[in-house]
Amino acid sequence: MTDRTIVMPRAVNLTIDGARIYGEWRREPVPGHPVLVFLHDGLGSVENWRAFPDMLADALGLGAFAYDRLGYGRSDGRDPWPGDFMTQSAHRLPLILHAAGITDFILIGHSDGATVALDHATTAPSGLRAVVSLAAHVKRDPRAYGGLIDFIETARSGDLPDWLGRFHGDRGAQILTEWTGCWKRTLDAGWDISPSLKTIVAPLFAAQGIDDQWADPLQIDAIAENAPHAETRMLDGFGHFPHLEDPAALVELVAGFLRPLLSDIQ
Repeated sequence: MTDRTIVMPRAVNLTIDGARIYGEWRREPVPGHPVLVFLHDGLGSVENWRAFPDMLADALGLGAFAYDRLGYGRSDGRDPWPGDFMTQSAHRLPLILHAAGITDFILIGHSDGATVALDHATTAPSGLRAVVSLAAHVKRDPRAYGGLIDFIETARSGDLPDWLGRFHGDRGAQILTEWTGCWKRTLDAGWDISPSLKTIVAPLFAAQGIDDQWADPLQIDAIAENAPHAETRMLDGFGHFPHLEDPAALVELVAGFLRPLLSDIQ
């Protein structure tokens, strides 16, 4: 049995603007080293990361922190969701980091979480070492829009996938309805944040599966064209959830990008 299988996360509850935010220290912070901060996807929670944060933290010898954004998982709910909930999530991130005592960090986001990470990085925040973006959305594309319409029909039918309940309990139906509604209005308005990526100064690794059913390759192209310090990769044989499909391979890839950036403290 490996250490990874026996180390239990340390749960924390943070209060941000009067709301409770649930977080987990998957690996305790290491003095003098940055913390890996994990931002989940648009219908997920900390549970959806499974073992990936633990594996990456162990590979790099770093602390790892994940949290449920407001409205998700074990954090407080929100009703209704604001149309700019993604932007609000990015603006709330510094408050969460401060409450968790994190001043030196690497952001690792998946899907909506990657979009939040990129949005936050455009402000050139103090303490940000690097960003790892997995399957980010930065503009409207036909593949993502088609998937969204499918989920809208799922919400209307009431035939919800079991994982919504596992991640969010009784709020699963409400989260699906609010999330699909907010995203449809946003995409219908011609949403495109790719020009703002020009202000990102932190090293950026952006990856997307070639078989991603939720993102057209134009997403990774837009990141490459706009983010000045981006290393991008299309992942052969991967879909929308590379951290679940082959976590060991993704750990090797991400750790390979991050290790040279950490050479001054290793």
